[in-house]
Amino acid sequence: MSDQSMKSKSSWQPEPWRVKILNWHLLRGFGQSVPAAITMSTPFVGYMILYHPQIEEYVGGLGGLLEKQAKPGQCAPWIDFSMRLNLVYIGLLLLGVGTIVYKVFAPSVVKGARDINEYVVNVIDNVSARNLRSMYVMIRSRRPQVAASFIQMAPWLDRDKSLKTASDALKRDDGNHIKIDVLRSFYNVQDRHTARGAVYLVLVFYALGFLLLAIPGLAFTGRVLCVVWHDLGFWGS
Repeated sequence: MSDQSMKSKSSWQPEPWRVKILNWHLLRGFGQSVPAAITMSTPFVGYMILYHPQIEEYVGGLGGLLEKQAKPGQCAPWIDFSMRLNLVYIGLLLLGVGTIVYKVFAPSVVKGARDINEYVVNVIDNVSARNLRSMYVMIRSRRPQVAASFIQMAPWLDRDKSLKTASDALKRDDGNHIKIDVLRSFYNVQDRHTARGAVYLVLVFYALGFLLLAIPGLAFTGRVLCVVWHDLGFWGS
């Protein structure tokens, strides 16, 4: 056991920054929000309100925007009205798709608790030795170095030991130290090492979506600044 301990310590590597920072908990802030849920309806609502030509007369002329053109003038919009709405639509669509991917692939432990501390508080009173051993298996598959340290502290986590032995040992853990350590490690494994490809995919959808949503606002701000500069006589006559 001591040789295994020395080997695990010597081979231990800290998690890369992209794993610590870019994870499901980072995405949860928007992915679990009400606006994120609303964006999932963008394809249907956007088509009906903005693009369907037959609905134009019922929504004050909004329908059929693909066929309309804006007229330029002094401090003309950098992006015409139709393009701005198109950017908003596509931006919301990307946010909606990203949210769908989040809902499908994000681990339930991340979706069910605001952070790791809330997860531990919610689960610790009801977790059993059987649950902890199942969590240990998951930890061992994703973070073997961490699992090796658990076996040193609590050999009963290994399924080679009987469940009764594990239950009796857990009852002697008065301070819940083993429970807390295993629960926190299980949350981190689920958060940082589950469906990594989906994490990056959601990040791309969210980044592109928010970028497209920002473009109309930036263009409008530029137009306002142009008008102000003209009024102050700093630009043109």
